[in-house]
Amino acid sequence: MPTTPDYRPVCFAAGEAHRAPLTWSQRYYLAETDAARPSGRGLAIRRLYELRPGVGEQDVVAALRDLLNRFEGLRSTVDRGPADATAGPAQRVHAEGTLRLAVHDAADDGETSVVAAAVLDGLAGTPFEVCEEWPVRAALIGRTGSPRFLALVFSHVAVDAFALLPVTDHLVSAVAVRHPEWPPARSRDAGLSPREQAAAEAAEPARRTTERALRRAADVLRAMPAALPAQDVPDRSLLADRYRFLSRTSPALDLAAGAVSLRTGESVATVLAAAMVAVDAHLADSPTGYLRLLAANRSRPETVNAVVPCSQPVPFCVPVAGSAFSELVGATAAATLGALRSGSYPPDRLAALHRAAEQERGVRLDITPTFNYRPRASALLRRDVVAAELEQSAAAGVTRWVPSDLVWRSTRYLSADVSESGIRLVLQVDTRVHTPRWAEHWMAALERLLCAAATREVTAEELRHMVRESQPTHQESRCR
Repeated sequence: MPTTPDYRPVCFAAGEAHRAPLTWSQRYYLAETDAARPSGRGLAIRRLYELRPGVGEQDVVAALRDLLNRFEGLRSTVDRGPADATAGPAQRVHAEGTLRLAVHDAADDGETSVVAAAVLDGLAGTPFEVCEEWPVRAALIGRTGSPRFLALVFSHVAVDAFALLPVTDHLVSAVAVRHPEWPPARSRDAGLSPREQAAAEAAEPARRTTERALRRAADVLRAMPAALPAQDVPDRSLLADRYRFLSRTSPALDLAAGAVSLRTGESVATVLAAAMVAVDAHLADSPTGYLRLLAANRSRPETVNAVVPCSQPVPFCVPVAGSAFSELVGATAAATLGALRSGSYPPDRLAALHRAAEQERGVRLDITPTFNYRPRASALLRRDVVAAELEQSAAAGVTRWVPSDLVWRSTRYLSADVSESGIRLVLQVDTRVHTPRWAEHWMAALERLLCAAATREVTAEELRHMVRESQPTHQESRCR
């Protein structure tokens, strides 16, 4: 287990200090970070880098120093002070400072990887104090004078998964070994800095794009289903176990998702999103389905390699009643394409739209169901399958409740990590809204639907019956 570490200073000096508004994505992640804090959770992105043979402590210190000098988002803090009456929180870029690199001695080579994993857990175990500390924590693990691993944990206010591509490129070029599932950055051009991104979002072209996106979001809010009636339940908002996480890996799910993607001509991401919409809508007995996709918004050259988060939820709504599953996949593809083309927009503006839509319609709207598709360096295999093959592989599926330090303000939030080795689904459920039994039924219905659709067309009536089969009662599906 981890020893008491020594510390090495990583000093940087990178020009002038700046203060600028937070970007739209940073504001989204700051709000999510603040909401997770009462439960003792944070939003942290972890990365464990194996070091190349011969790399020493000073090599790592130099690589980290150059990283902080190069990417101002990693030497920025949040400033909650009022720059003016309307701007809200800002980012403060620091010209100089020191990052403390913890150094853990793992004398036994056989245990170094175990110690490194424990150190990584420790770094991520406490929520970031985004106003007071750097948005990256670092630790070095190995024998004295011969480090083996570099553990880094990043605040989500500073980066998202795409933002780590140029960070990883920098560390691989200097000290680290590239993991097979870490793709290289898509361009050698440097992306915008956070303050440059914030300035671009305040410019007139972005304002017009924002207005288009908000008009589309308003249309979605007018069409989306009303939320189920709220239940009188104890306030558990401060309990650490309010959010629970159901993990599912299944060879049958892998085969089915790839086969449906091949049959429909749509991406695996679209197929999974359509399945989530179908399950949600039919469990709620709603004629329409609603979902948010976590869109990265990195299609432009200036944002593709930016070391700043550019992701936030994009909502869409599709009709479900009367649709066979292949039709629903096509409708989901069209709806998501339209939503993504609308561009990003400030999250607080969407919140105001939400409140206005609820008042206009006189109903409660749950705008939180979210799907986060996270592709790895390799793609899921896509091929035709037969029912017998799916049945034989079904027994190898594993469903289990797991811990997580990533908590989102969502009644249900599905993460899908996807590569040629398969799919790992993690469903976060808010236990003030849904019971664990409801979550297990939801996950089983998703896989049952995809396995059926992998070999034949699933009609609208079959789809409804399949999802609602063995459904918990309304009372059982709510928090006890």
